[in-house]
Amino acid sequence: MTASTRGVRMGDVLRLSRAPVEIDPDKEYVALGMRSFGKGVIRYAPAKGSDLTKLRHFSFDENALALSNIKAWEGAIAVTSQEDVGAVASSRFLFYVPKGDGVDVRYLRYYFLSARGLAQIGQASPGSVDRNRTLSMKAFESIVVPLPDVMEQRRVADKIDALMAAHTHTTGSVPQRDSVRQLAVSGLERVLSRWAEGTVRVDQVCVSVNDIVHPGDDSGEAKEFVGLEHIAPHFGERIGSRPLGDEKGRKFRFAPGDVLYGYLRPYLNKVWLADQHGLCSVEQYVLRPNGVMPAELIAAGLRSKSILDRVLEATHNLQLPRLRSGLLMAMELPAIPPQHHERAIADITAFSQRVTALAARQRHRDELLAALRPAVLDAAFSGRL
Repeated sequence: MTASTRGVRMGDVLRLSRAPVEIDPDKEYVALGMRSFGKGVIRYAPAKGSDLTKLRHFSFDENALALSNIKAWEGAIAVTSQEDVGAVASSRFLFYVPKGDGVDVRYLRYYFLSARGLAQIGQASPGSVDRNRTLSMKAFESIVVPLPDVMEQRRVADKIDALMAAHTHTTGSVPQRDSVRQLAVSGLERVLSRWAEGTVRVDQVCVSVNDIVHPGDDSGEAKEFVGLEHIAPHFGERIGSRPLGDEKGRKFRFAPGDVLYGYLRPYLNKVWLADQHGLCSVEQYVLRPNGVMPAELIAAGLRSKSILDRVLEATHNLQLPRLRSGLLMAMELPAIPPQHHERAIADITAFSQRVTALAARQRHRDELLAALRPAVLDAAFSGRL
């Protein structure tokens, strides 16, 4: 900010600019929508007027400050482009253009997406329930914004534009989480294949255990509950648990060395080798190795790509996918002979550690990228950009 910064009421520098459109039921229109969190506008596929919402519709200008009056408090704020002109927007959207040449609407958009500006929008959007948080024209036009001269506005907006473009490019060019998950599954398959000699059915290396505990029963050595929400998809890791107490509904008891397999929504590939006594949900199978093959190799095989592919094939047509125990127990795992057990486990452990470390670095990277946008806006509107 500069010494020339002054508090300016939005209604003094902006005017509402939208023109009513008479919707023809038989004509096609492109409707405009808006994403929250500063992610810009949406241009929907052409649709007949009869398929549009029954609200009134308007046309609007290029380079207008656009706000969703029901989601502005959540950052549904954008600047319209040439590509947007020609679309129609419902009465849920407000479009403002400068009254003179002293305002850069890009600057105002970024300001209202900053913590300070978004707080002002929130205060002007009263209500405790999301659908009642409506920003009126009067409320918006009453907001006072610290506004520097237009040259400074343009300098700041240009700088933020460049930084946001670099952020978008970086975000789009780095590996996404799905790619690391795919690596965890396909890489595990390759590690197992180094040692495998044929295949073996799941029911030849373990049994399904239904040790049911009802509310009020003695839970034995179990101290914690580990449900599907506590197992990381694809990585075979436990990411949480909760202490036992006031359990509702029946549970399965498991012991160290058991393999827990989530059969509800099995595409999430939630498999965990238990290292403790505990209780789990009845949406998980408890598989107990019979000594033919170590639990580590069974758990790895159940998480591998070949098993996941078969699971997806067996459940993809189901509205709420569930894998029947008979199908799981009949599936075939890589058969690793006893002389290779130790080295195969060592390979799987090393691979899993590398993939887990990569996933942790990716999460950290994503957190940094997510923090960059608000950090840039904070710097811009505190005079540090």
